Amino acid sequence: MKIIDKIHEAESEGRVFYSFEYFPPKTEAGTENLYLRIERMCTMTKPSFIDVTWGATGNVGNNTIEVAAIAQNLCCIDTQIHMTCTNNKIETIKANLQKARDFGIQNILALRGGLFILFPLACLFIYCCTM
Repeated sequence: MKIIDKIHEAESEGRVFYSFEYFPPKTEAGTENLYLRIERMCTMTKPSFIDVTWGATGNVGNNTIEVAAIAQNLCCIDTQIHMTCTNNKIETIKANLQKARDFGIQNILALRGGLFILFPLACLFIYCCTM
C-alpha cells in the first residue's frame, strides 16, 4: 500500500500513526541482525510502515533496496526507501528505480542529499524534483 494512503486513512480515522527508520548495515552480520530487529519491533509495536535510508553522499553501494524488500516480505510491513539523487549519474538512478520496482517497493522518498561533486554536473540530478 502506498504510504500516503496509509497516512490519509489514519488521519481520517483520527488514529495516531508512526514509522521506524533504519540505516542499512555495512556487514552481512549487521544485516541479519537488522532483519531480526525489524521483525521484533514490527511484531511488538505495529508501526504504519518502515523507512530505510540511502547511503551517505548518495552512495549506491549500500543495500537499501534489498533491505527494504526483504523487510517488506519477511514482516509484511509496507516499506519506504530514501533515494538520494545527488552524486549519482542519471543511469544509476534509473537502474536503482527499476530495481526498486522489480523488488515491489512502491514508496520512495526522493531527496536531494548533500552535494558532493563526484561527477560533472551535467551527469547529476541536482534537485530531487528533476527525478
